[in-house]
Amino acid sequence: MIPAAFLAFSGVFPATSRWPTATILRATLLFGGTLAVLSVGTRLIAYDISQTATGIQRTSGPLFPVFTTYFLACMIAALSVFIAKWRRERGLPRAQLQYLGIGMMILSAGAVTVNLLIPIVTGRSTLSWLGPYFTLPFVALVGHAIIRHRLMDLRIFVSRGLAYALAMATASAMLITGARLISPAWEAETFFVHPNLVIVIIVALAILSSPAQQFFGRVIDPYLYRGTGYSTALRGATRRLSRLMQPVELASELRQILVEVLVPESFTMLVKSFESESFEQLSAEAPPDVDPRILAQLHAGQPNTMVIVVNPDAESGAAKPIHQAMRVAGVEIAVTLGRRGQLLGVVLLGPRRSGDAYFKNDLVFIESLADLASIALENALLYRQRIQMLEYSDRLLESLDSAVVAIDIGGKITSFNPAATKLLGLSDEYLGALMHVLPSEIGWALVLALSGGWHPREVEVTIDHATRGILHVILSTAVLHDDENRISGALVVVTDLSAVKALERNQRRVEHLAIMASFYAGIAHEIRNPLAAISNFIAMLPDRFDDPEYRDTAVRILPMEVARIVRLADRLRLMAPSEGGKLSVVSIPPLLHDIVAIHSPTAHEQHVKIELHCPEELPKIQGDPGQLVQLFVNLLRNAVEAMPDGGTVTIEADHAPGKAGSDSIIVRVIDDGCGIDPTVRAKIFDPFFTTKPSGTGLGLSICREIADFHRARLSLFPRSMFDGGTIAEVEFPSLPPEPSPL
Repeated sequence: MIPAAFLAFSGVFPATSRWPTATILRATLLFGGTLAVLSVGTRLIAYDISQTATGIQRTSGPLFPVFTTYFLACMIAALSVFIAKWRRERGLPRAQLQYLGIGMMILSAGAVTVNLLIPIVTGRSTLSWLGPYFTLPFVALVGHAIIRHRLMDLRIFVSRGLAYALAMATASAMLITGARLISPAWEAETFFVHPNLVIVIIVALAILSSPAQQFFGRVIDPYLYRGTGYSTALRGATRRLSRLMQPVELASELRQILVEVLVPESFTMLVKSFESESFEQLSAEAPPDVDPRILAQLHAGQPNTMVIVVNPDAESGAAKPIHQAMRVAGVEIAVTLGRRGQLLGVVLLGPRRSGDAYFKNDLVFIESLADLASIALENALLYRQRIQMLEYSDRLLESLDSAVVAIDIGGKITSFNPAATKLLGLSDEYLGALMHVLPSEIGWALVLALSGGWHPREVEVTIDHATRGILHVILSTAVLHDDENRISGALVVVTDLSAVKALERNQRRVEHLAIMASFYAGIAHEIRNPLAAISNFIAMLPDRFDDPEYRDTAVRILPMEVARIVRLADRLRLMAPSEGGKLSVVSIPPLLHDIVAIHSPTAHEQHVKIELHCPEELPKIQGDPGQLVQLFVNLLRNAVEAMPDGGTVTIEADHAPGKAGSDSIIVRVIDDGCGIDPTVRAKIFDPFFTTKPSGTGLGLSICREIADFHRARLSLFPRSMFDGGTIAEVEFPSLPPEPSPL
C-alpha cells in the first residue's frame, strides 16, 4: 500500500493539485489492495520466503513483474508531482517540498534499489535489510524542515569565515579518514611535511578557488545567511535614502538594502508617473506578469504604504484572484508606496533565497523601510520633474531666435541664451558681470522691472550694435520670484527686427515704385498738353511769323507752357529714389550754415525767423551732401509752412554718446506752429498724404527714404503738450574721430 499512499500524499502536500485525480487514486488503491490480497493468499506474487545463512530467500510468482511495474509507476508519478510542485511553488511551500523531496528521493532510491530492483535482477534479497535504514536521512531532513520553518524562527548567525572553516575541517577530516582506511601506512610514508597538513592545505586552496566560491555563493550562503540586524539596517537605509536622487538611483539603493537584509530571489520596482496612470519599471530584472493597476485597486482607500503578503488561501472575494495571479507570477510580498493617499509606486519581492518565510519581524522591517522609501520616492519624482523642466527650458532657450538675458536682484547677469551672444555680443566672461555691459535701453528696462516702476511688453526700441549699427528690436521684461514670492531677479527678451524692417523697406520701395508708375503716367499726361500747345505754335510759325496777333499770343502763352513743364520736372525730381546717392564724409555744421543763409531771406518775408545752434566741431558722418540738403530743406520748409502767422524756427545740432562706443549726431528742427493732429500722425510719412491744399504729400516720404538710406532715425513728435509746435529729429551714426597727428 506504500506506492498508492505516497502518490496520494504527493497530490495534497503542501497544497492540493489537479493531478492525480480522485479516480486515479481510487484505482491505484484498489489495484494495490488487490496485489496485497494476492501476495498474502496466493503464490502469484512471491512464496517460499525463508531466512538462510546468505540472507532472505524467496521465489517470485508470475505476477511479481506486475507488482514491480505498479510500484515503480506509482513512485515515479509521485516524484514527478513533487518536482512539478517544487518548480512552481515559492517561499515556504517550496522549502517544505525541497527538504521533503530530497528525503523521499533518498528513501525511494535506496529502498527501491535494495528491496526491488536487485531482487528482480538477481532473484535474491540478501540486501533487503538495508532498506529501513534509508528512512534515517528522510526523518532527519523532515525534522530539519519542521524545526526550521514550522516551530520557531531559528536564526543562527554564521559568518562567511566560520562557514569556510567548518567546510575545510569537514572536508579535511573525511579525506584523512578515507586515506587511512585505504592506505594504513599513510602516516609512515616520508614527506617533507606531515601528510595530514598536505591534505589541509589542498582543501584550503580548493575552497578558496573560484568554483568553490561560486558554490558557496549559490548554495551555502543562502542557507546560512541571515543578514544584518534590523535596527542597523534601518539606520543605514535612513542615511542612504535621505539624499536627493533620481528614481532609478532610488530603486538601486532600495534593492541593495533588501538584498543585504532579506536576500529575495527577485526584486521589481514600478513607479507611477504624476501625469498618467501608467507604471514605469525601474529595476533591471524582468517584471513579473502582474498588472500594476491591480495593485492600485488594492491600494485604493488604504494608508500611504501597505505590505501585502501573497496568500490566496487566506483571501476571499475580489482579492483572491489578485493573490492567485501574484502567486503564479512568483511574487511573495507586494509593497505599495504612497504619499498623501496617492499611489507612487509598487515593490514586488520574490521568495527568500534561503527558503525562509517572511516572518513577523521581516514584515515590520519592510513596512518601516516602505515609509522611508515613499518619502524618498516622492522627492525623487519631484526632482526628476524639476530636472526635466530645466532641460526643457534650456532647450527652449537654445532654440529661441530672441535674445534672453536674466539678472539677479543685484543687477548681475546670471544667464543668457546663444541668441543673446549673437545679438548683444555677450560671452561666458560676462556671467556675473553687472548689467552695464548691456545696451542702455535694455539695462533701463531691467532696472525699471526690478523696481516695479514699469514692465515693458513688446516695446519697440533701437540699440546701437557694435558692428551692425542701429538695430530695431522689440523687448519685453518679466520679474522673477523665489519660493517666498520675493523678487529675486528679472529677465528681458529681445527680438531683432532687422529682417522685419528690411521687409518693410522693401515693401515701401515696392509701393513707392507703384506710386511712381501711376505718378509718371499722370505727369506724362500733363506734359502732353503744354507740348501740344507749343507744337501748334511752332507749326504756325512759317505762315504767321509776321502776324502781330500771333506774336503777341506766342509771347504770352509759350512762357506759361514752359513754366508748366518746369514745375512738372521739379515734381519728377522729388520722386528720385535715394539709393542713387553716393556716400562720402560729410561735416554737418557747414551744411546747416549754408542752408540757413540761403533760406533765411525767403522765411523772413513770411515773418519767420530762423535760428541755428550748432557747435563748430562735431564728429563727421557718412552721407550724400545733395540728399542731406534735400532732407533738411524739406524739414525747414515744413516748419516754415506750419507757421502762417510767423514765428521762430530753431535748428539745433549736437552729439550724444552711443551705446556701443560710437557717438550719434542729432539734428532737430523745432517750430512754434500748430503741431500735428494726433489722428493723422500715423500717416504723415505715407506718400501723397498731405494736409495742405496745394501740397504734393511727398516731402516727408522722401525725407524718410533719405534717412533710411543714411541709416539714420527720423521721428516727429510734439514740442509740448500745451504750447503746440513740432520737433523733427534726425539721429545719424557718427564716424570715429580721426587719430591726432604726432
